Amino acid sequence: METLSSIRLTRVPTLAGKTPAEAAAALRAAGLELGVIREIGASTRPTVREQSTLAQTVAPVGTRVNLLVG
Repeated sequence: METLSSIRLTRVPTLAGKTPAEAAAALRAAGLELGVIREIGASTRPTVREQSTLAQTVAPVGTRVNLLVG
């Protein structure tokens, strides 16, 4: 059983404006996981518009971050 003191935390990167591939790389570098990607509208170069975990907050390592791209 994990205790509160054994949970490792990381800062959530700002993903707005990044392509899904760039966002995935930034999440991996921070120790986070890419969750579900929802796409809205048609775009030749979709970029992240929203992320499920607020940018620049602290989250446990391994947290999944969902993206809305368009």
